[in-house]
Amino acid sequence: MQIEELSKKMVLVHALRRTALNRERERLNQKVIPLALMSYVLEHPGCTQGEVAAYLYISAASVATSCKRLEQEGLLERRVDPVNRRKNQLFVTAEGEELTREKRAMLERVDERTFEGIGETDREVFSRVLDRMLDNLGGRGVEPRQVFGSLMEADKRKEKK
Repeated sequence: MQIEELSKKMVLVHALRRTALNRERERLNQKVIPLALMSYVLEHPGCTQGEVAAYLYISAASVATSCKRLEQEGLLERRVDPVNRRKNQLFVTAEGEELTREKRAMLERVDERTFEGIGETDREVFSRVLDRMLDNLGGRGVEPRQVFGSLMEADKRKEKK
């Protein structure tokens, strides 16, 4: 098989997976939320916007914008840090926690569908092939959140249009 054809298939799988996630979200009538941000705050209650930005490799301004929207939607709370009153601590609300858990479950369902009928041996071979590709592109050891952070900011720019 030609390399160009394999590259096209990779792009197609990625696009179809994103489409499946969007369809599932629409079917469930769910809000669009930055799952990585919400997951981090859920796992680190009381964290600051700066900590979230550093973890996700995105700008503090991007986190602030997302937090403002999530707070307006009742999914996130910002509280003044009692130790340093110049900082805000972040907390996921009960509604935000439920939505975050639903999003994670939705992601798992789409991932299971994506890999349906692919056995353990094939998944291991596929993993080795992906590792080789990561090595070839200098991506071995790169945290996915480093890449997803830039994608998250790109999605945010799309939302504004």
